[in-house]
Amino acid sequence: MTLAFPLRRLWAGLLDLLYPPRCGGCGTVGEGVWCATCQQQAVLFRADQATHILTVDAAHEIAVISAAPFASPIRELIHSFKYEGSPQLDTVMGGWMAQAWAQAGHSADAIVPVPLHHRRRGERGYNQSDLLAKQVSMASGLPIWTQALKRVRYTQQQAHLGAAERKSNLANAFRADESQVRGKCLVLVDDVFTTGATLRECAKALLESGAYDVCALTLTRA
Repeated sequence: MTLAFPLRRLWAGLLDLLYPPRCGGCGTVGEGVWCATCQQQAVLFRADQATHILTVDAAHEIAVISAAPFASPIRELIHSFKYEGSPQLDTVMGGWMAQAWAQAGHSADAIVPVPLHHRRRGERGYNQSDLLAKQVSMASGLPIWTQALKRVRYTQQQAHLGAAERKSNLANAFRADESQVRGKCLVLVDDVFTTGATLRECAKALLESGAYDVCALTLTRA
C-alpha cells in the first residue's frame, strides 16, 4: 500500500467531520457511507446460488464464490469504492464476502488478492482487492499473501473491453511466486466476476507454479 493511501484515508476521515459522507449506493447525505434504504434494496445470493464453476484450461476448473449479483445499488457501491476514492466502503462489502465464504464451507491456506499493476495502483492510491481481502482475513483468520501473485504487465481496464478483448488483454499479465504457492490451497479475492478473464489468468499462473488447488471469492457476479 502506498503512503498516499493512508494519508488519503486520514484526510477523508477529517472531511467526514466537516461534511457528512454520502451513501456509496444512492448518494444520500447524512446517513453514513451505506444508508438503510440501500441496505434494504441490496440483494445477496443464497448459499445455493453463490458458487459458479469457471473453466481455467482443459485440465482445471475452479469454484468462484460470489456474495451478490452485479446490480443496483451494489453496482453503484463498487463504482464509488473503485473510482471515486471511497476505500472506507471496504467494511460493507468485505463483510458480505466473509459471510459468503463462511457459508460456502471451503478451506484454504491463504488469501491471494488479485494484484494491480504498480502504475494503476499509483493512480488509484490503493488496490481494492487488498482492502476486501483484509476484511475477509479478519473474519476468517486466513493470512493474506500479497506477494504470491504479481501483475507484471500494464493492461487496459477490463470494464472497457468486450469478452474477447478481455482475454487477450490479460494474457501473460500475471506471475506467481512458486516458492510461496507450491502445494498450497489458495483463494483469490477480487471485486467483480464478469467474464472470468481476470480470475482465469490469475488461477492459471498459480496452478502452473504448483498450487495444489485454487478457488475464488468475489463481491459480485455479473
